[in-house]
Amino acid sequence: MIITKHALFRMQQRGIDENSVASTILNPDETGDSSGKRKLARKTIGDKTLEVVYIKEEDIIVITVYWLEET
Repeated sequence: MIITKHALFRMQQRGIDENSVASTILNPDETGDSSGKRKLARKTIGDKTLEVVYIKEEDIIVITVYWLEET
């Protein structure tokens, strides 16, 4: 798994660790398509939902990560 500089910055900013990102991609509660070749994976962690945007090529490239806002 490759984590882009942008995703690392967002992880630090949002208090998200690499294990949570890996768990969301490998064992998601939901998956879907994003724009272009990008995919998204969602997983509930505690009382929040983590969303990871990534591209799967030879390796998984994590584009960004964020907590979904409750509406």
